[in-house]
Amino acid sequence: MSADRTVFRAARAVTDVAAGTVIEDATVVVEGERIVWTGRTADRPGHPAEGGVLDLGSRTLFPGLMDAHVHLAFDAGSDPVATMLARDDEARLDSMRVSARQLVESGVTFARDLGAPQAAARHGDPRALAARIREEIGQGRTPGPRLMVAGRPLTRPSGHCWFMGNEIDGPDRARRAVHEEVEAGADLVKVMVTGGRMTPGTDPVRFEVSPQALAAVVAEAHALGVTVAAHALSTVGIRAAAAAGVDSVEHGTFISPEGDDGFDAAVLRELVASGAGVCPTLGLSGAHAHPIPIGTRGGWIVAMHEAGVPILAGTDSGIPRHPHAGGVVDGLEGLIAGGLPVRDALMSATETGMRAAGLAGAGAIKPGYLADLIAVEGDPLQDVRALLDPAFVLAGGRIAKGL
Repeated sequence: MSADRTVFRAARAVTDVAAGTVIEDATVVVEGERIVWTGRTADRPGHPAEGGVLDLGSRTLFPGLMDAHVHLAFDAGSDPVATMLARDDEARLDSMRVSARQLVESGVTFARDLGAPQAAARHGDPRALAARIREEIGQGRTPGPRLMVAGRPLTRPSGHCWFMGNEIDGPDRARRAVHEEVEAGADLVKVMVTGGRMTPGTDPVRFEVSPQALAAVVAEAHALGVTVAAHALSTVGIRAAAAAGVDSVEHGTFISPEGDDGFDAAVLRELVASGAGVCPTLGLSGAHAHPIPIGTRGGWIVAMHEAGVPILAGTDSGIPRHPHAGGVVDGLEGLIAGGLPVRDALMSATETGMRAAGLAGAGAIKPGYLADLIAVEGDPLQDVRALLDPAFVLAGGRIAKGL
């Protein structure tokens, strides 16, 4: 056995969520950050009887999970914006490290940070704060999930999240803003198509970016090889995002101008034609605080899913009532309570959702895939709450949480 090869054994392994493949008395062999073999222990070629095997006992091995919408810079307190703004860069980075650790210890091995402030210019480091955390995680200096980061969200002047955003007032400024975020380390671009509930003076159901500016954001980002995630809290926002050709719609709620159910089959068809995925951020614990009942929101998600729109699991963790620790399971429970079958909800957090979010070769326990594993009690295919507080987490081939 090579020095960087590790063997894991467990009572069973769910190797492919979409297919529902379960291997009893399973062994998984990891080399570096990749899986090189998986199967029944008895079938492992020349499997040794000696030590060197990490035995996870009666637990189930499951692929690492995705949270496609997090905010590491928010602490999930009653006023995370005020808390973040009161901190200097070093305090913000420390808080983001805590958030990253909470995510990975909850079983999240891949996440997209969709909005965090830029470092103060006086510090001489042009990288976005989230890009610095991504680098620390990649180097093994900070425990956390593999990250894609958006840097500062692009927003209209005084628009949603202006307090940490990059303001755009037309196509030229929009194109420059895309370059600024990519140069600061962004893997994707976040744009606020509608207003938001956490920013007074903005309208969550109104299209707040000009069509020309939004089109410029998408065209410039795609020319630079990065994707675009669009915050859209209303039917008109979803329509505008789809027309512009964004890659994912965040929240994706079909809310009418009057603030009630605004589901529109024509807009759904436009969304399907665009190829964009949707990250609903529907958590169970905070659903009671939303102006639209969970049954209605769930109906929209089921309609999108059945129409072929890729669903990405995401929680908006960091905002009030949405903690980083354990939030991913609350998000899965929200999807299930809204009407999505358990298997489909789990697929949105594993290989299917990860591929839609731009990460290939992850979210399943297969040779050649990224070595992201969690070990849990019970059967997640029957009850997603089995994923709460995993006993063991392997992220990128590194143990992030041990027995």
